[in-house]
Amino acid sequence: MKNNITKKTVIALLVAAMLSSCAMVEDVPTIGSDAPISSIESSSIPEESFEEEVPVVIEPVEEEPLEEPEPIPEPVVYISSTEVEPGDYIILRAENLDLKDYTFVDFLDYHREFIAKDGGWYCFIPVKTAADPGSYKLEFSVGDFTYSETVKVLERKAPKQYLVVAPSTLEQTLEDDAVRAAFNEFYQEYRWYETGIRFWEDDFMMPLGDSWYNETTKFGTFRTFSNGDTEWHNAVDMAVGGGTPIYATNSGVILFADYLGLTGYTIVINHGMGVLSWHYHLSSMKVETGDAVEKGDFIGRVGTTGLSTGNHLHFAISVGGIFVDPLDVTENGIDLEFWKVTEE
Repeated sequence: MKNNITKKTVIALLVAAMLSSCAMVEDVPTIGSDAPISSIESSSIPEESFEEEVPVVIEPVEEEPLEEPEPIPEPVVYISSTEVEPGDYIILRAENLDLKDYTFVDFLDYHREFIAKDGGWYCFIPVKTAADPGSYKLEFSVGDFTYSETVKVLERKAPKQYLVVAPSTLEQTLEDDAVRAAFNEFYQEYRWYETGIRFWEDDFMMPLGDSWYNETTKFGTFRTFSNGDTEWHNAVDMAVGGGTPIYATNSGVILFADYLGLTGYTIVINHGMGVLSWHYHLSSMKVETGDAVEKGDFIGRVGTTGLSTGNHLHFAISVGGIFVDPLDVTENGIDLEFWKVTEE
């Protein structure tokens, strides 16, 4: 009987132990179990994502167009004419070039330079009265740029004149070495005078205003004096009564106002850009060196001082150191806008 109790007891204990062990285990579903998924702790099984994958599209970025550098303008040179008479001039206008302090030698072997004005560079090429007719090459180079043009100097017939001068006058003028030396010094000092500033305005007027005169010597006359001396008379002699008023042919600054043995009372006006007007043989002067004058201002009176045979005004205009026909300047002016017509 003792053994039976013991066996039952053992069996009971085993059953109890088994039941106790099953109670300690929570409701963990097994494969094939009907337990709902919601009873499973989310921490025990990772949650599965069911979101649909959206493809990422990378839009191309539009690059801003690079600004192209402005093209460098090509150098250009305008010429007022390719034909010129002795005693006349041509004008060059250059653009898109740096011509500051630049000089070159023209076809008559004179050094030339450019003057800045109105967005370009101007250069006067005057032709002296003694120039031989023919074709000449006008050329200059700046860096890689070369300008070349053929200029035709036309033939101009020069009038001739034989002038009788009193021996006493010749002795005091042409035959006096000191007088000639003083004039040559004056002439060389002022003939090349040039300023980049333009003083003249519009047209040039006649230096005698409306006064009647007799043109006794034309511009470009080849003159022989009674003592055998010769010269190119690069001016106009205007014979008129002594004391006739003389006026500034255009605005400018008095460059020289003084007495010279050869030319008597002499006035030179600087009109700017290498343009000068010259007045010889005056009886009196009403201006001084350094005075500013406007076109039409009274500057002096006609006389017969120096190398002169009677009352008259020796009137001349030089451009770039060379005398040109003054009546052409007073009648036609100096056209700095020629290039606009050429451009059109």
